[in-house]
Amino acid sequence: MQRLAEIRHVALDMDGTIYLGNQLLKESRPFLDRMKELGIGCTFLTNNSSKSRTEYVEHLTRIGIPATRESVFTSTNALIELLAPKPPGSLFVVGTTGLCRELSDAGFDVLPSNSDLQPGAVIVGYDPHLDYQTLCKAAWWIKKGLPYFATHPDRTCPTNEEKVLLDCGALCAALKAAVGRKPDVVAGKPEPQMLDALCSRLGITSREVAMVGDRLYTDVLMASRAGAFGILTLTGETRRSHLAASEIQPDLVIENLAELAELLASAKNI
Repeated sequence: MQRLAEIRHVALDMDGTIYLGNQLLKESRPFLDRMKELGIGCTFLTNNSSKSRTEYVEHLTRIGIPATRESVFTSTNALIELLAPKPPGSLFVVGTTGLCRELSDAGFDVLPSNSDLQPGAVIVGYDPHLDYQTLCKAAWWIKKGLPYFATHPDRTCPTNEEKVLLDCGALCAALKAAVGRKPDVVAGKPEPQMLDALCSRLGITSREVAMVGDRLYTDVLMASRAGAFGILTLTGETRRSHLAASEIQPDLVIENLAELAELLASAKNI
């Protein structure tokens, strides 16, 4: 395929694409080694805002994937770029300490969850240790009309455990049911600015980027909106049977990263 021959960089979704929960998919490390041989760069792109970039580097290293802060870009980082031109003031955050730390490191004033001070805006992210009182307090501020931002739209988080992990999109749906408001802005995939920012940093065009992920409505849709090559892997949420009913269609469907490595090598005649 001609488009594959143009690929200079691969943006990899993480959970559902290179690992499931704490389990590294067996194709992931060989794929990264092969990309290095082919001279193709890789960035780990995730909507999961529960960890800071430092925590993601530690997690990736722990499961056998070498990474640096510069090789990780999260929905929190995408939100920070959106907020930076006009900072909204102090933030009330529904999210983990990792999310709060990333916002604080970027210069934002994050209020304690038990603060009675009125914030400048409410931020909602993914929090697997969600505190009910914090969610209720966020609902109060949102109902009063304060600016309201979400890190990403994912409804569930992939897992290899026998449970459904309610993600940021599900929390936002609960808040809408309670107070009648959707987020003013949702950062992260499928917003194209995530890939636009990556391309700007790397000095390449979106046409030279392949976005690989397991979700049609985030990974593949973002690729389409940004003009990148969208690749759906069947290692996570989406099944091949889902494609027939979806308006969002990938440029390529793969069983796993091993298949993509072979296709890229063949396209580059290596």
